[in-house]
Amino acid sequence: MISTTRAIVLNHLRYGDSSLIVNLYTESMGRQTVFVKGAFSKKSAERASFFQPLYLVETDLHHRPNRQMQRISNMQMYYPFQTISFDPVKSSIALFVAEILIKTLREEEANPNLFNFLLHSIQTLDLNECGTANFHLAFLVHYSRYLGFYPNTELAEADTWFDSRKGSFVVIPTASSPTSEYNQLLKKLFQMSFDHLDSLQISHYQRNCLISCLLDYYSIHVDNFGKIKSFNILQNIFQD
Repeated sequence: MISTTRAIVLNHLRYGDSSLIVNLYTESMGRQTVFVKGAFSKKSAERASFFQPLYLVETDLHHRPNRQMQRISNMQMYYPFQTISFDPVKSSIALFVAEILIKTLREEEANPNLFNFLLHSIQTLDLNECGTANFHLAFLVHYSRYLGFYPNTELAEADTWFDSRKGSFVVIPTASSPTSEYNQLLKKLFQMSFDHLDSLQISHYQRNCLISCLLDYYSIHVDNFGKIKSFNILQNIFQD
């Protein structure tokens, strides 16, 4: 079956001298692994430069249910980046987000709501000029909704504490609750949209601590989540 679909590039692995194994999150068939032959050839329509983290492409997916790796053809950029490819901060955040997606996107079936959320999020990162430093914080918060462990925020405005293990706000702090300072910051995050990222005024140190809190939250609720290697890059970028 051949399906024309939009797709988000997650990562790629070089195979042999001229080919690639690429992980995509597609609009029509969820996560797919594809084999791209001759990606480093000048004549190839599917060039290696298309397969950078979070690139938004459109392609014909040649899908066979019993095949581990699929094929693609007629690839083109669906949305050429305006800033991510040239901004070291945004490109580092894109690498971080792509690694989060690799760890969490596992279904080989269409999920239009999730795909549209990811598409909108990536375009927001590319186009927004303000609040970029907080983008990955808001992304982790809002993405948890699609993974099934976004907390009930009805109690977030009261004198409550976030419990990362329960994934909810509780009246009495537990061993899984952050300090008072970061509890208040997390409350703000869970109620913040991508349009108001610049309203969260925090230091680089606070930002790194919040990322650690959210990654711990993910590790509790996502099986085999493991360590996020690109976090070290963000820590070096966002430091006082």
